[in-house]
Formats: sequence, structure tokens, C-alpha cells
Amino acid sequence: MSNKIFRITLFVTAAAMILAACTTSTTTPAPATEQPTTTQAPTKAPTATAILPTNMPEPTTVQVALGVIAGRIAFQSDRNGNNEIYVMNGDGSGLTNLTNKPADDFEPAWSPDGNKIAFTSNRDGDPEIHVMNADGSSQTRLTDNPSEDNQPRWSPDGKEIVFASSRDSNREIYVMNADGSAQTNLTNNPANDELPNWSPDGAKIAFASDRGGIYVMNTNGSNQTLLHKGEDAFPRWSPDGKKIAFWNNDNGNAEVYVMDADGKNPINLSNNPADDGVWGWSADGTQIAFDSDRDGNMEIYVMNADGSGLLRLTDNPANDEAPDLMKP
Repeated sequence: MSNKIFRITLFVTAAAMILAACTTSTTTPAPATEQPTTTQAPTKAPTATAILPTNMPEPTTVQVALGVIAGRIAFQSDRNGNNEIYVMNGDGSGLTNLTNKPADDFEPAWSPDGNKIAFTSNRDGDPEIHVMNADGSSQTRLTDNPSEDNQPRWSPDGKEIVFASSRDSNREIYVMNADGSAQTNLTNNPANDELPNWSPDGAKIAFASDRGGIYVMNTNGSNQTLLHKGEDAFPRWSPDGKKIAFWNNDNGNAEVYVMDADGKNPINLSNNPADDGVWGWSADGTQIAFDSDRDGNMEIYVMNADGSGLLRLTDNPANDEAPDLMKP
């Protein structure tokens, strides 16, 4: 599952929906200046909930970017020949390349206060987790391990970062302080565990596992519990903590699903033969950001939390992926 889910060519802002349409016109501003990089150093699962067939209305695709989210969106794109971290406004305007490196930079994650972005980069020869200011300055490496460290997500208080690592011969969920110190293995399981995401109250971490689906655990790694059984990944809590959006591939193509936080009532939101991958929610919980190849290459979309109101935010022959919405 890990190879399918995690591509190297592989939230959340406040405000109500802005429905004023505007045509996307993208110009790449001058590169941000990077400062020198510095280095620092199971329990019993409940009965799984089956995915039930749904008959959701077919959404209408909008072929231009529309103003939908107030704030900024970070994402990865290979439009300059390799993956870089970009930011743009919620209507697709104001596109800016933050990393400007010959290496691949990907998987951006906003800090809760919007001042920093954690991301993964292979600029040092293997995937490591870095952090930078929101304008691209002060790019600093947090992990330094010959194995793969990636998929960073911040704790709600901004004091810790949870991530995945293969340093123990299989993929495990780790946590560290926001400065890279105190890196600790939480899952300690022979299965591959990855794609962690913190609950809004800071009490739980959801993650994907090839034990068989979406799991949840306490932030110290205890009480690891199966929420939904299937070929699942990318669990993303809603801002109120009542729902979890996730990726499911049980039917042979990736779809965006949402379920109750206890794993019940899974619903297919995307209903499209293309591959759709969920990444996050708007701050008010009314919209979900995802990427999809439904138009021939990976582009960034948003839709309402019930699957309606589909809007495309990027329109580029390159691959635009992994959108993370800045928190207010």
C-alpha cells in the first residue's frame, strides 16, 4: 500500500465560501531566498465497518479556479521540472515558489499559527523533514537519518511534529519536538504505519497501517485501535473532531471518503473513476481539499463536505498535489 499511496511526485483556513469567479492567471514571482540549512543532530481492534454503496449526485467540474477559500494554500508541484513547495491564495492567485532547490521538496504542512511550514526534502540524499518560515526563509533540517523520514504534521499547539520513518526497517509513526529534538517511536509494530494526523483536541493521532486500514491511538502510542478496515490512507480529522476524511482504494481507484470519528457511516464523496486523494479541511469544516488526476494530470480541487460544489484551483500540465490549507 505504501508505494501506491506515497508518491514523491506526490489545513486549514477560516472564512465563509467566496463564490465570485475569476480566471486563473499565474505568474511565478521572484524566488524566495533560502537561508543556510542547519542540522540537528496493539490492542484488540473493534469490528471493522464496511463501506456502503452510495448514490451521491455527480458534481459539476469547474475548469477555472474560483475564489473559495480565504487564506493561503501550500502544495507541491513539479511545474519547474522537480517538486517544489508553492503557496497560493484560496482563489488560485498569488502563486509563489518557496523552496527553489534542485532537489525534490514535497508534503507541506502549515503550523497552527501559519508562521511556518514543515515539509519533506531529499536535498541531503534521502527524504528528511525540514521546516521554514511561511515566506520560504530559514529552511532548516529537523531529522538526520539515513532512512526515510517524511509526512510531517503539526500538533494543534504547534509544539510537536508527528511523522513517518523507516529507520526501524519498517515504517513507524514518530513524534518529535518542533525543533527536531526528542524523536520517539509511537507505534512499535512490525506492520508499516504511516500518514499520521493529529486530532483537533490534541488527544489522538490517526494513521494508516497495512495491518488493514485506518487506526487511531493516544499521543503516547497507547491504545492503537482499528477504526476502518480497508485499503485506506490519508486520515484527516475535521476541525470539530467529529469526522475523518480518508482515501480508500477498495474498488480499484482512489476515492475520497468521510466517516464519523468512531469509524462508522463511511460515505464516498468523490465518486469518480480517476484517482482522488484527500489532504485536508477548511477551518470551518465546510470544504475538503484534495488532488486528482481526473483531468489528465494531478490538479488541486476543493469540494463541499458533502461532495457537492466541486472546484478546481490549479490548471497546469505539471502535477500539483498535496494541498494543505493554512489555519487562521
